[in-house]
Amino acid sequence: MNIELLNSKEVEKLFENWGKVAAVCYDTNTSKPENIGKHCMNSGHTSGSRGTYFIFKISGVPRSVIDQIVRHETGVFKNVQSFRYVNKHNFSYEIPSEIENNEKLLYKYIEHMNNTMILYSEIQDYINEKTGNKERANEQARYVLPMSTHSSFVIGFDIEALIHFMHKRLCTRTEDITRQVAIAIKKEVLNILPELNDKLVPHCKDLLWCPENKGCGLYPSKKELKERLQSTI
Repeated sequence: MNIELLNSKEVEKLFENWGKVAAVCYDTNTSKPENIGKHCMNSGHTSGSRGTYFIFKISGVPRSVIDQIVRHETGVFKNVQSFRYVNKHNFSYEIPSEIENNEKLLYKYIEHMNNTMILYSEIQDYINEKTGNKERANEQARYVLPMSTHSSFVIGFDIEALIHFMHKRLCTRTEDITRQVAIAIKKEVLNILPELNDKLVPHCKDLLWCPENKGCGLYPSKKELKERLQSTI
């Protein structure tokens, strides 16, 4: 897995640009726009932040994980590697973590992937000979590609969308690889804007109660929190 923040210089200016935009609301002196931007973040005044995106190129992750992450919509744009235009005849893939110590299953899994690569190439060769069209050959051969096939995508978040993404994907109930992506994205952001550390957290840490139906136990459920509060009255 590789996570790259493509526009670090732009991200560095998040609070400055946020402050310049938000200053018009109250006709605030903009001699220190960064302070205004940080104040807006802490007060929840986010409308001035929507012109800045955090843009990441993410590669070496299973297509199944990409399908989950691109479900995020509001304040997000994305572009996913095409299996039609990109030749995947020698694709890399993810091995399920739970079978890594099972020698028999691991052997069968790797054998299955090797056979899939052979079939992919055979379909490609056949369609190439039949049509002379490489795109068509990739298009037809991609039907055999598994969800574990490694691929790449670019995704951009405004700050509200990034916070929402972290709320959902840093949760311990998130699929392990998706959570690893979220952790890596957070690390890249904090290298530039450490001020966001308390914002890029699981939803429970922000709410101080767990909104999941089946929580991990780190925070109480909403019902449990209400019961605790009522007991103090």
